Amino acid sequence: MMDNIKFGKFIRKTRHEKGLTQKQLAERIHVSDKAVSKWENGAGFPDIKILEPLAECLGVSLMELMQGERIVEPEIDRETAEQIVAQTISQSGQEEEWKRRMWKVKLLLGACACGIIYLICVGIRYLAWQEKGQIPAKLSEASDCLWYENPVLFYVWAGILVILCGAGAVYLLWKNESIREVKVGRQKAKSFLTILMDMVVVLLLHTYLSNIANNEQQLAMLPEVIPVNAYVTTADGSRQAGIFIKDNLVQGLMDSSYVDKLHMDVRLKAGIDRVIPGQWNTLDLYLEGVNCIEVSDCIKESDVVWNTGEDASFLKGTEAKCIVSKKLFEKKGWKLGERVTLCQWYYYREDESSLELFANPLQTMEYEIAGYVDTMDKWDDRFVVPPDIIVPFQVVRNCYAQEKIPFFASSASFELTDALCMNEFKREMKELGFCSVAPTVPDNSLNGVALNVNDAAFISTAEHLRQVIDTVRAFFPFLLLLIVGVGYLVTLLLLQSRKKEMALLRSIGLNRRKCFRVFFMDQLTLVVTGIVAGSLLSVLIQGNYGGNSALAGGLVGICYMAGNSLALWKLLKVSVMEALFAAE
Repeated sequence: MMDNIKFGKFIRKTRHEKGLTQKQLAERIHVSDKAVSKWENGAGFPDIKILEPLAECLGVSLMELMQGERIVEPEIDRETAEQIVAQTISQSGQEEEWKRRMWKVKLLLGACACGIIYLICVGIRYLAWQEKGQIPAKLSEASDCLWYENPVLFYVWAGILVILCGAGAVYLLWKNESIREVKVGRQKAKSFLTILMDMVVVLLLHTYLSNIANNEQQLAMLPEVIPVNAYVTTADGSRQAGIFIKDNLVQGLMDSSYVDKLHMDVRLKAGIDRVIPGQWNTLDLYLEGVNCIEVSDCIKESDVVWNTGEDASFLKGTEAKCIVSKKLFEKKGWKLGERVTLCQWYYYREDESSLELFANPLQTMEYEIAGYVDTMDKWDDRFVVPPDIIVPFQVVRNCYAQEKIPFFASSASFELTDALCMNEFKREMKELGFCSVAPTVPDNSLNGVALNVNDAAFISTAEHLRQVIDTVRAFFPFLLLLIVGVGYLVTLLLLQSRKKEMALLRSIGLNRRKCFRVFFMDQLTLVVTGIVAGSLLSVLIQGNYGGNSALAGGLVGICYMAGNSLALWKLLKVSVMEALFAAE
């Protein structure tokens, strides 16, 4: 085998004899000055096609260049020449083979890097989608489809691809003679321990992150588990029905993005056809304007006998339709779909502090009977008597607007869309004009100005979950430092017996930086294998596909390799002679 060091010294000597710089020589044979420097340092060998022009430029024979020394004898026997040429061709061929192998290694490592980036991106995307409830959290919940259509299985296949590409790159590197001295992959027991340690650390960190994610998911789902209800009351909270809620407050509740399932009603007096002055007994009906059938917790849509094609949805709109009590329906002999004329009267007070109610005519309306229902013993205790007629809330409100009469709703209750935005909701309601309930201050008026929010149970549970999340997160930096320490100690213990290999590499000319890179790539391959295997194991055992697995794997890789690098650098600081002597 040709000696690269001897070959490099010969090029340097003959170049100096010619008075050429590395750059000048490189320009003459059309290569880079770095390539010339690499040859002279014994770190490389020129391509077989460059040997002849290199020999001509240096003023030596091709045989002298290949042998790496001046030939004193005028002739050399054929057998020796053939041996020198064969060695030269073999050396150049090995260089070419190494270049091709390195290209394959780069491609495999590139594919490995792309796979890791894909896993991380899928993880981040999964975390974002998981908050919206769009992705199954467990492998068992994945839909039954082909492997390339199933995101969970595709994630597993991507992890397997990363392992295979990494293993292929290690195998190609191991086939190189100079790298083989480091015994990459041949320390089976220690390599297995390193992979196993990484799998355990990933599994533990994955469990830690899953615990945080599960608590955050519980917190996000808390509004559904413990819905927060609110209703408008008087200032002291003593009354929530039969009160006067101003129109601007009604509109504010309707427009608020924090308000869901808003139930409102307005109470009126009514008479059939018209009320004759002096004959107030004809104003004998109670009319209720509601925005949904659920305003009354006692009447269900299924309790109503509907006209063909009708349902409770008309109560949300402005169609002049109504639901009448069964007693009134039978008493008047009405039929479904029939139109009846109602004279509507509204309640008012002389001033806002008064409890005495008066009635004034509002507007005469013609309603189509959409259905009838038995209201006896079904209406709640908000009013002494149940309504005789139920009409859309907005229809009554429009009547007030047309007559230019100030509108007041009789009750309002709702749920919060997102109880986690409690502070923002309360701030908006305060700006709207609502105040908090003050039970210690008696209020004799009927003004609906306060909000009673049933949020005690929700706040207590939410605070507990937040405390758990904050407490667990507080240990996160210490956990990462612990992983760095584990990587440092494990590497330091497992590589103690490989000091001789490091010393041998240093003795043949590799500096600390290059030696560090060789061992770092060896450890990196094992760590990546352990991380991917641990992530896949976490997916299969714990089921948090995507986000937690990718995040746990990435954090373990960064922290473990940081500790690994510190341990490697410490081991490489040992002197070559000391390491060789200790090995002996």
